[in-house]
Amino acid sequence: MVPNAFAAGYPNTTGFRKVVKATILIKKKDSMSDEDFINHYNNVHAQKAVPILQRHGIISYSLTYHLERDRKMIQDIMHNKAKLLDYDAICTFVFPDYLALAKFLYDKEGAALNGDHENFMDDSQMKMMVGDEFMLIENGEKVG
Repeated sequence: MVPNAFAAGYPNTTGFRKVVKATILIKKKDSMSDEDFINHYNNVHAQKAVPILQRHGIISYSLTYHLERDRKMIQDIMHNKAKLLDYDAICTFVFPDYLALAKFLYDKEGAALNGDHENFMDDSQMKMMVGDEFMLIENGEKVG
């Protein structure tokens, strides 16, 4: 059982998933091509993270890219009026509670992954947001 202090979600609310969702904004190294960034992140860094995350009860782990192709596409759709974030990827972790997230963050193998950041990202630009997720539509259907 997880202590209440580490529980997911906001007390006395409905509609939230009751999870801890960590969203991390990533900037690739300036010298790296989009293709090399995707390749390293997907096939090296993320693959090393998967078993560590699974050991700590991760619900889901995903990477979303926002690279030159994507920026051009959305600017074309929005007639160059899109106000885009100056980041290249979003890394999303969903844990059942804060205790699982903390265990991952302080895992020795997990911490060792930080050394790989210099191979593909600008660690100084990384930003994080953590919280629960209020669901309105899931699998194409209105929730609640």
